[in-house]
Amino acid sequence: FIMGHHIGDNDSFGASIGFYRIAQTIGKKAHIVIEDISGSVIPIAQMFHESDIYAEDMFISGSEAVSKIGKNDALIVVDCNRAAYTEYPELVRRAQCLVVFDHHRQSEDVIDNAQLSYIELASSSTCEMVVEIMQYIPETVKINKIEAEALYGGIMVDTNNFTNRTGVRTFEAAAFLRGKGADTVEVKRLFSNSISTYKTKYKLVSEAEIFNFYAIACADEETSDIRIAAAQAADELLGIENVKASFVMFPTKNCINISARSLGDVNVQVLMEKMGGGGHQTMAATQLKGVTMEEAREQLVQIVSSINSEQVQNQTESAGAESAFIEPQQ
Repeated sequence: FIMGHHIGDNDSFGASIGFYRIAQTIGKKAHIVIEDISGSVIPIAQMFHESDIYAEDMFISGSEAVSKIGKNDALIVVDCNRAAYTEYPELVRRAQCLVVFDHHRQSEDVIDNAQLSYIELASSSTCEMVVEIMQYIPETVKINKIEAEALYGGIMVDTNNFTNRTGVRTFEAAAFLRGKGADTVEVKRLFSNSISTYKTKYKLVSEAEIFNFYAIACADEETSDIRIAAAQAADELLGIENVKASFVMFPTKNCINISARSLGDVNVQVLMEKMGGGGHQTMAATQLKGVTMEEAREQLVQIVSSINSEQVQNQTESAGAESAFIEPQQ
């Protein structure tokens, strides 16, 4: 059983596909546990649903997985290391054999009873990690074109088109997938936007406010494509001069969501963790329940302000310590 985080993104989905293929290669029956699919994943997921080479039970719901899982079955959790953030937390509690593959920093509520926990903070994405694992398996893992494109798409999204958190290993993984048939043009086409998404994205960008080198934008209402538009708007805002980090806030159902991005100077993961969320240094998010947009924004501004104050204080103390050390020598 393979499961990512709630409202899985392309990295979570691609990594699940990679482990599904690994399981098939070593002769194991496998299921990918999926409940809600985010808008950006729908096109690639549809390709798997329409293909006749996969079993009908390739994708199953969390409740189905709970009814099927037994004491000799393994649960592989990808792109997430917190039980509460997984697609179906009950499945984590039921599984007697747990494996965790992730590239996010561990927090207090990390899954701590896993038989194998591979957390690689240096990786750009979980898909990159899975591609590396494939090449160390004794049996040759033969992935087809759409599987390669699912993994390539996960790397592409988590690195913002290979601009953030990329290293030599990232490009080696991409080259491996390209050699397996991943079509870069086709992958880009899968992420094409509708005109309404473009309008929503640039409305957010145009109405953003700059606050102490931070860009903050708030969506007025929930739309069908708001998650995609918000994430892309957060990326776009980093292109504004002197903006070190961006935050796009948007409502869904009974909570306020925040998508956070940075170019590396600001650790947005730490900021989002202070608001109950998580992620990694350049890409993070959180959800705030039971608050209004105004209250959520005020909370964000207070946290950003406190971080700025701490940095100024640390710089002042550092300068004072340096002066105290140099003065006797003079």
